Amino acid sequence: MLTDRTVEIVIRCIAVYAVIPFINSLANWITIVFESGSPESVQGPLLVATLLRLVLVVLLWLLAPKLGRMLAPAADPPLKPPGLGEIAPLGFGLVGLTLAVLALANIAVGVSDLVTTPHLMPPLGTGALWAGLVQLISGVGVFVGSRALGRAFVAVRQA
Repeated sequence: MLTDRTVEIVIRCIAVYAVIPFINSLANWITIVFESGSPESVQGPLLVATLLRLVLVVLLWLLAPKLGRMLAPAADPPLKPPGLGEIAPLGFGLVGLTLAVLALANIAVGVSDLVTTPHLMPPLGTGALWAGLVQLISGVGVFVGSRALGRAFVAVRQA
């Protein structure tokens, strides 16, 4: 059985992984700000997405112990290596968490684009918004149903 401490470490690894999109977004924002003639309607949504990515990294890092307890019970370290039955729910939970975290930046860009676009023009960010919402719902669903998905995966593998 995996311990909550092991899961906490993996979640913190996801937080470190989430730093990469933050750095890319920050670099894009800095480029657009210092580029001559760049419209401010582009700067706002990208700044919101960049700040949201930073907040997500910090929240993942700080909430890792609580999320670890949600995905795996507190226990002594295992005497034998965990089997597929213990690893599969953890894997699905972490995939769902990663999907949900990465979706929030697209949602922020889509919402800020809707807010900043004049009402006479069709907003360009609606595709990013809908894609982000679908990804967020999928990620939360996989995270919440990780135990059931793990059991189903093991049952299919053993069938």
